[in-house]
Amino acid sequence: MGNPGARKLAAPAITAARARRWVVIASAAIGWALFTLIILHTVSARNPVTDTLSSYAHSERGGGMLEASLLSLAVGTVAVLGALRATGMRLGLTTHILFGATALGLSLAAFFPATLDSGGDVASGVVHQYASLIAFLCLPGIGMSLRERVELEHTRILLNRICVVYAAGLVLFGLSYITRDLAGLEWINTLVPVGFAQRISFGTGFALLGALALAASRSAKSIN
Repeated sequence: MGNPGARKLAAPAITAARARRWVVIASAAIGWALFTLIILHTVSARNPVTDTLSSYAHSERGGGMLEASLLSLAVGTVAVLGALRATGMRLGLTTHILFGATALGLSLAAFFPATLDSGGDVASGVVHQYASLIAFLCLPGIGMSLRERVELEHTRILLNRICVVYAAGLVLFGLSYITRDLAGLEWINTLVPVGFAQRISFGTGFALLGALALAASRSAKSIN
């Protein structure tokens, strides 16, 4: 039989190592998703201010890069959840559902491309639209559900600010998207282009997941 005392002393080190592995996976996946998006915007001829991210799936250059980015971000989302759990943080059912819905929405949005006005698979476009909506709405919910956790005290202010910016970007994106084809309200889209508003929210989503990965990393270092 082994030494119970030794196993007890080794348990924190094992927990910390497991958490660090999840943090590495999360950081790599989120970083790759961001890098791929930057390259896609560089090679594509589309306008990042006026065109939505979904339209980049139909770019002549950079084909498949949007899908790769979304899938990588989905992996990063799951990895962030794994990192937080590995630190010993007890997460509620709501938080698990929000993480799962975000990852699922991103994955479905990657596998079912949007439909442009010029034609395409209508069913795929519908799935993409609702999957994207689920991911966009659930992602800030993750931050809201975690911001009062004692374990995240050092990142609480940062999480609050990220959630506020995300919510503002989401409202602007919604207004711009809905009113862009409504007579008399086109000025809203002119004032706040739909592509620009969407990137505020999406970019803040990257920041949110990055902040949670950082919090998990700090928690892993504090495990004794």
